[in-house]
Amino acid sequence: MHVVAVSARPGDVEFAVGGTLARFVNQGDTVTIVTIANGNSTTSEMPPRELAAIAQSESVLASQQLGVDLIWMNHSDFAVSSDAVTRLKMVEILRSANTDLVLGPTPLSNQIDVGATWDLLRAAIEMASVPNVQSNSEALLSRPVLVAYEHAWSVGFVTTEFVDVTRVFTSKIKTLNEHRLLSSRLKKEQSFDLAEAARTVGMYRGLQAGVGFAEAFYIDPCDGTALTHRLLP
Repeated sequence: MHVVAVSARPGDVEFAVGGTLARFVNQGDTVTIVTIANGNSTTSEMPPRELAAIAQSESVLASQQLGVDLIWMNHSDFAVSSDAVTRLKMVEILRSANTDLVLGPTPLSNQIDVGATWDLLRAAIEMASVPNVQSNSEALLSRPVLVAYEHAWSVGFVTTEFVDVTRVFTSKIKTLNEHRLLSSRLKKEQSFDLAEAARTVGMYRGLQAGVGFAEAFYIDPCDGTALTHRLLP
């Protein structure tokens, strides 16, 4: 199976679904992380271009730690949109990866880039299997399934699926720790420990699911292909 996990900003995917992606990798699936915005607003202590370069290098290390591919779209923060050009870029990404499953951030968030990412994915997934929507790759034979993941700053998230990540949770934290710039900024400016927050959320969702650590998902009811069988691990 081919899985594409889309992140509005650097580190979002690793925080939310790093364990699930590790499980996909362990069972032999092909996984690609797509990061849309480049993190160039992370702090005012560095120029935006330098911030983006650091965020990209750390994202490369994180994807290598996890054993997945990385596509860096390099949009500025607060500039993620579902315009026609960006939709076609995402369509090509989905087609070239022969995508079966897309993991995207729930739009129930206080960050505008996150909501825009969901709108972009809804459009691109619908377009990717339409032959008359032209890109460099051929149209997908079937529409990928879209599943929402719990974003770090999501509000009112309703869970329909859990993934047990107990056995891979140490790997998730190692991957998350590669995002040193994001971690240091959150700790300095918001007293927010990224790894500890991931542990807390993982334990809470694990308690709900009856396991040690878990990650939470929501199956999009508007996705007509969901589901005759479980695609999550």
